[in-house]
Amino acid sequence: MTRRAAALVYTASLVVGCAAPEWIYEKPGVLPAKLDHDMAICRKEAADPRVVALPGSDRVDRTLFNRCMERKGYTARIVEKPR
Repeated sequence: MTRRAAALVYTASLVVGCAAPEWIYEKPGVLPAKLDHDMAICRKEAADPRVVALPGSDRVDRTLFNRCMERKGYTARIVEKPR
């Protein structure tokens, strides 16, 4: 394996290892459209341009986002990703 290929594999493993945890928001009887709507509102409320995020990830203060969702009646929890 060349040095360049080894560096690429190493960098890719770091990015995958640093991936953000997956959050699940549950509320009995909620429709997917309502969940999406509530998440969009909370994303705006918790937007934080100082947060460093990977491209395509939300730049939000997760604590504020979770509080917003909990105020709307959701339960927030982290799903452990298999390694």
